[in-house]
Amino acid sequence: MTEKNGLDEQGLRVKWLGTAVFLIFWLFVLMAGYFWAHKPFDTTQLVGLGRTFISILGWLGISLVGAGAGYWLVESWLQEEEPVVRLVLAAGVGLGSMSLGVLVLGLMGGIRPFFLWLLLLLLAFLWRNYWRQALADWLAITWPRPQDGFQRVWLIYIIINLAIAFILALVPETAWDALVYHLTGPRLFLEAGRITHAIDLPYLGFPQLGEMQFLLGMALVGDGTAPLFHFGYGIMGLALTVVMARRLFGKTAAWFSAIFYLSVPLLLGLMGDAYVDITLLFYMTAAFYAFVRWRENRDAGLSWLILMGVFGGMSAGVKYTAVAVPVALAVSVGWVSRRDGWLLLGRRVMILAVVTTGLVLPWLLENWLTTGNPVYPFLLTNGRFWDAWRQWWYDRPGTGLWATAPWRLLTAPLEATILGTTGTEYYDATIGPFILGGVFLLPVAWPFLRREEKAITGHLLWFFGVNYALWLMGLARSALLLQTRLLLPVFGITAVLGGGAISRIRHLRRPELAVDWLVQVLVTLTLGLMLFTQVNEFVLTNPLPVIIGLEENGRFLTRQLGIYQQVMDDINQLPDDSKIIFLWEPRSYACQVTCLPDALLDRWLHLTQHEAATADEIANQWRAEGITHVLLHQEGLDFIVEAGFDPIRSQDLAILAELQTSHLQEIRRWQDAYILFEVK
Repeated sequence: MTEKNGLDEQGLRVKWLGTAVFLIFWLFVLMAGYFWAHKPFDTTQLVGLGRTFISILGWLGISLVGAGAGYWLVESWLQEEEPVVRLVLAAGVGLGSMSLGVLVLGLMGGIRPFFLWLLLLLLAFLWRNYWRQALADWLAITWPRPQDGFQRVWLIYIIINLAIAFILALVPETAWDALVYHLTGPRLFLEAGRITHAIDLPYLGFPQLGEMQFLLGMALVGDGTAPLFHFGYGIMGLALTVVMARRLFGKTAAWFSAIFYLSVPLLLGLMGDAYVDITLLFYMTAAFYAFVRWRENRDAGLSWLILMGVFGGMSAGVKYTAVAVPVALAVSVGWVSRRDGWLLLGRRVMILAVVTTGLVLPWLLENWLTTGNPVYPFLLTNGRFWDAWRQWWYDRPGTGLWATAPWRLLTAPLEATILGTTGTEYYDATIGPFILGGVFLLPVAWPFLRREEKAITGHLLWFFGVNYALWLMGLARSALLLQTRLLLPVFGITAVLGGGAISRIRHLRRPELAVDWLVQVLVTLTLGLMLFTQVNEFVLTNPLPVIIGLEENGRFLTRQLGIYQQVMDDINQLPDDSKIIFLWEPRSYACQVTCLPDALLDRWLHLTQHEAATADEIANQWRAEGITHVLLHQEGLDFIVEAGFDPIRSQDLAILAELQTSHLQEIRRWQDAYILFEVK
C-alpha cells in the first residue's frame, strides 16, 4: 500500500467519523430541545411510575429469593417434576419459610429495614445458584397451546382476566380487610420493630404467614408489594390446578379447570388485594398435589409425605380454618395405607402429623407470648383485650341457619352460586356458576371415568367435603359466617373436579345432538358475559392513571373510598401526640397518628352492656388512657341500628348522647357520615 493511499483512507475515516458525530449531535440537540419544550412527563408522573416499578421489582426480587430458598430446601425432591411444578412448589416452600424467618426476627425485635435489606442481599448471594435454577425453570415452562377454536377463545379470556387482575394489584389498597388488619398489623409491627399485640385488634391473633410476607415487602420497598404477593399466589394456584387436572383427567380437563378457576369474580377481585385467601388456596392445593404424587409411589414417597405435611402446616399458618387440611390428608393417607400394615400406616400418619404440627407451633407460640392465648382469640377467654362477653359477640352462636332456616343448609351451595353477591348479605361473594356447579356434574360423568380416575376423584371429594362440612358448620352456627369467601381455598380442588367431570361430557355425543359442542358453546358464552362485567368494573375503577402517575394516590383513594379517605386525611393533620378512639369504624391503616380501631364494632356495647359504664365513667376512663379525640362513624351506627342484628338498646344510644353533650366537643363533621370530637 502506498503512502498516498494510506492518507486517503485515513481522510475517509476522519470524514466518516465527523459525519457520524455531527449526525448524533444534531439528533441529540433536536430531541433535547423538543422535549425541553414538550415535556413527556412531570415530576408527579415520574414519582408515580417509579413507585409502581419499585413495587413490581421488590415483589419479584423477594419472590425470587424465596424461590431460591425453596430450591435449596427441596430441589432434590422435585427433580422428576416438570419445570412449572418444581418452580411453584419450591416458591411456596421458600416463601413460607421466609415468613417463619420474619416471625422469628419479629419476636426477637429484629424488624429493621436496614437489617432486613442486608439479610435479604446476603441470602440472595448465598442462594444465587438456586434462584438462577428457578429462573431457568421459568424459561423452560411450556405454555399451553390451544387445540381448537374454543380453547383459543378461552386462552384470550384467561389472558385478559389475568392482565386485569395484575393491573388492579398495582393500585393503592382499598379493600376492607386489608385496611382493617392485613396491612395494619404489619404496619404496627414495622413501627414497633417487633411482633406485638399492642392495640385491641383481635385479628392480629390469626396465623400470619401471609402477613409476614407483606411485612417484609413493606419494610424493604413499601405496601405496594402486598397485593402483588397475593396475585403471585393466584398464578401459582392456577398453575398447580391446571397441572393436577391434566395429570388426573387429561388435557381437556386442564383447560376446563383453568377457565373454571378464573370464572370466579371473587377470586379475580381478591388477586389484586392484600388478602390471604388465595395464599391459602395455593397451599391447600399444593398439599393435595403432594398427596397425589405420594399415592402414585408411596413405597418410595417419603419426600412427598413430608411435603404434604409442609404444605398442610403452612396452610394452617395462613388461617385457622385450614385445620381441616391435615385431618383430611391423614384420613386419605390412612385409607391408601390400609393394606400396608398398621405399623406402616401409623408411621406415615405420624410423620404427617409431626411435620404439620412443627410448622403450626411457631404461630401458636407467637400468640401465647403476645396475648396469653395460643389460639387467640378462640377457646380461651383470658387473652389480652378479651373476655367471655367479647367471645360471645365475636361468635354470635345461635344466629346461623340452623336456628333461622335449617333447610337452607341443603341449598347453600346453590344459593351461594346463584344469589351470592360480593358486598351483600347473600354470602358476601360472587363466585360464578361453575366453581361449585361443575362438581354437580360428577354423577353424569361418573360412568365414563376409569377405575383409577374414580379412586382419585373419591379423595378429591373427601378433601373438598371435609372443608365444605367445616364451612357448613359455620353457616349453621353464626350469621357472621355466611360468607362463601371462607370456602374459596378449596376452589382449586373444585376446579379440578369440575374440569374432570365436564371433560367426560364428550361421551354423551350422538349423531342427533353434539352435546359436548353445545356445552362448550354455553360455557364460552357465559365466560364472555362474565368478562364483559369484569371489563366494565375495570373501566369504572379506572386504575391506569394512578399506576402511571397521572393521578396521585390520595386522589385515587378519595375516588374509591369517598368520605372515609377525607376523614383519614384530616385526622392525620392532628397533632402528633393525638390519640383517637374509633366507634363503629374498624379501618385504621391510613392513620399516621395513634388510632384505636373498633375492630369488632363492639367497643361501645362492651362498655355500656358488659361493664355497665355510665357516660361519666366512660369519659374518665378514656381520659386516664390518654384519649384526646373520638371518631364516631355515625352512618355506620345508623345502618347497624336499622339492620337490627346487633343488640343495640335505646339506653346505649342515650349514654352515647349524654357523653357527646357532657364530655365531648364536636370539632369536625363530614356530612352525616363521620363526626370527630375532642375530649373535653
